[in-house]
Amino acid sequence: MRFISVAVALGLVALGAWAAHPADAPRALLGADAARAQAMVAGDLAVLDRALGDDLSYGHSNGVLEDKGALLESIRSGARRYRSLTPREASARLYGDTGIVVALADAEVDAQGQSRALVLRYTATYVRRQERWVLVAYQSTTVPATVPAPVPAPTPNPSRPASHEAQP
Repeated sequence: MRFISVAVALGLVALGAWAAHPADAPRALLGADAARAQAMVAGDLAVLDRALGDDLSYGHSNGVLEDKGALLESIRSGARRYRSLTPREASARLYGDTGIVVALADAEVDAQGQSRALVLRYTATYVRRQERWVLVAYQSTTVPATVPAPVPAPTPNPSRPASHEAQP
C-alpha cells in the first residue's frame, strides 16, 4: 500500500513539474500532435474522440471545412483514409493554456475516390483541457513540388556611387 501511495505522490509531483516547467510543455504539445496524426492513420476513433475538441474547426488543404463529427464520420465511413501522415519540421509555441503547432507533413490520403501524395504545411491550435492537449482548430495547405526560389536582392551598380549625395 505504501508503494502505491509513493507512486501516486511521485505522479502528482511529475504533473506539477510539467505545469511548473514550461520548457517541457512544447515537447508534450508536439507529442500530442504526433499522436493525433498516428490515430488518423490508424483510424482510431476512440483516440481521436479524446484528441479532438467538440468545437473543432478542421480545414483541409482542398478548402473543405469540417467539424469534429464530420471529420470522424469521414474516417469511420472510409470516405477519407489517411495511409500516412508524418509531421516534420514541427515547432510549438505556447500562450498559457493555448498551444500552436506549425509543421510540414508528408501525407498519403484516399479521398473522393482518389489517392493523393501530399506535402502539407499546417497550423494546429490546441488548448489544454483537463491536463491534456485538445485540437480545436486546424488548417493546412499543399506545398508545391518545387517552391520558387526567393527573389534576390538588387545588386548595386558599380558605375554608380553608393551614396545619393552630390559628388564633387
